[in-house]
Amino acid sequence: MSGTLPDPASHEPPASHEPPASHEPPASHEPPASPEPLGPLAWTALVARWVAVAQASRSTGGADPRLAASVAPLVTIEATTAALGELLSIDACDRPHARAVAELAIRRAAGELDRLWRGDEWPAELHAACEAAERALRLAIYAGLEELVVAGEGAIEVPSLGLGIDGHGDDAAPGTLAAMPPGTIAMPGEPVAWWCGREAPALPDGAPPLRRRHARAPRQVYRGLDERGHFTEDTVVDLAGDGEGELLAGLPLLTPLLVDGARVGRFLQPEARWLEIQRRALAGRARLAVAGLDAGDPATR
Repeated sequence: MSGTLPDPASHEPPASHEPPASHEPPASHEPPASPEPLGPLAWTALVARWVAVAQASRSTGGADPRLAASVAPLVTIEATTAALGELLSIDACDRPHARAVAELAIRRAAGELDRLWRGDEWPAELHAACEAAERALRLAIYAGLEELVVAGEGAIEVPSLGLGIDGHGDDAAPGTLAAMPPGTIAMPGEPVAWWCGREAPALPDGAPPLRRRHARAPRQVYRGLDERGHFTEDTVVDLAGDGEGELLAGLPLLTPLLVDGARVGRFLQPEARWLEIQRRALAGRARLAVAGLDAGDPATR
């Protein structure tokens, strides 16, 4: 088994005619509370603190000398993984550098473990530490991630959000962004947009009920189709989860628009045309079942 971690994946990221009214207020334009950022050299101090914690929990004993030699790289991997979980405490402008330093440290440590155990089965603890580090690196790309989710009890037509990317060419704006095209019929609890490293989308006057909240990882909504072209159900998937590389059958509803400031996609259908297509595929139904939502989301109640 090799301990070398693969390169982080690119996360490109892939109704009714009258949606029911809701009495829930639209999303607030005030951002949710965030941790107070640390000062200069924050990443170095953060990792150092976790190194001390990891070292205190490790023993250098064992009959196999490779176990003792594995302690130092294992401590590095565990400490860096833990520090990545607190990346929000680093100023946003310093996070890309912190991620790069963390990835280099983890890959060097994993390479040392690979050298020590090459040709033999790794101890389960080392393998688990590398898997946790790989997942932490994927999630670190989305530190500070927020999303807009459907807050009411009924389906909505996604409005034209102020995304701040029009008229800027291919180098549109900083940050990472995905959104459902205007006119998408979204179900209760589903994310209609997510972003990090940039301002929140602006809501138009009279927007349907949407709730802005922090998110642990980006999500995609896949809409299933039957042999007649009718929608069946929606499935919400964590794009940074264990099944990250798995492709689901269905139509992905959120379009990746920006990755680290680079334009990677755009909406393909005019709003009215896209809405008409969906209404036909819904075949008179007001809403679809949604799988994969958190227990607190409206569609699971």
